[in-house]
Amino acid sequence: MRENHPDNSVLKPGEKFVKTFELKNSGSTPWTTSYSLVLDSAPQNETLGSPSQVNLPQETPPGGTVSLSISLAAPTKIGTYTVYWSLKNERGETIPVDGGKNIWAKILVCDPNQPCNPPIAAGGITANGISVTLTSFTHDAQSATVDFCMTTPNRNYALGSPAPSLLVDQKPAPFLDGGTIQPWGCYEMKYQISAAQIEQAQQITLLIDTALRMSPPPGDPDTACQFSRPDLLAKYPGLDFQCHFSMAGYYTNLRLPDRMMREQAQQIITDAIEGAIYGPWVLTIK
Repeated sequence: MRENHPDNSVLKPGEKFVKTFELKNSGSTPWTTSYSLVLDSAPQNETLGSPSQVNLPQETPPGGTVSLSISLAAPTKIGTYTVYWSLKNERGETIPVDGGKNIWAKILVCDPNQPCNPPIAAGGITANGISVTLTSFTHDAQSATVDFCMTTPNRNYALGSPAPSLLVDQKPAPFLDGGTIQPWGCYEMKYQISAAQIEQAQQITLLIDTALRMSPPPGDPDTACQFSRPDLLAKYPGLDFQCHFSMAGYYTNLRLPDRMMREQAQQIITDAIEGAIYGPWVLTIK
């Protein structure tokens, strides 16, 4: 796939632009004009004025390419904005593009009277078998936004709480908002911090000090519990419980080994059932 206005293109508030994608049909089925690019999501609740769908302008045989243009407009408020679309056939089925579910446009809207701060170059780290990649770090006068992606064993895995910490010279910046974004396994977090603090900082890092967990566990919860139980009983002699999922948890009738606290046992059992993978992962931003 080729495109104009690549990620983090800088626009003025309210500026109109046309995003053009050149898509290649790498499958074995021809794309007809009934295929369309469908608006999928807009994490910042700003669609950039995108229509709900745009049909392909021509039939595209296997191996062929087609150009598709969408008229958009930058929001009037400065910030970072991303919009995602999916290519769908006449039955509403999603057609992979470049091996993924979505294509997107990501822009920076900057005050024309102030210098625009482009994203800091991406970096990454691997710990406990999980790779974390910093995809962008942008900021305006009063806040900073961190985008990063994590490799996970399957789509059931998600990052738990608390939110990652943005450390500016070892001091945490207040967390404002954030969560998962497209594509799958990627996150966007926003923090309260001034542009002056960022510019004056000697070091900026993102500390991801929580666990990835399966939610829900594979199969039904009782099946996941029964799968984990034999290993836990063998590893912790004296530990026992009965798998029975309810609003109270995964199990009942907990029996503790000597010198094990209830909170410790609960954590061990829940971690095993949910396949918890712990960090920490530390991304160096500056």
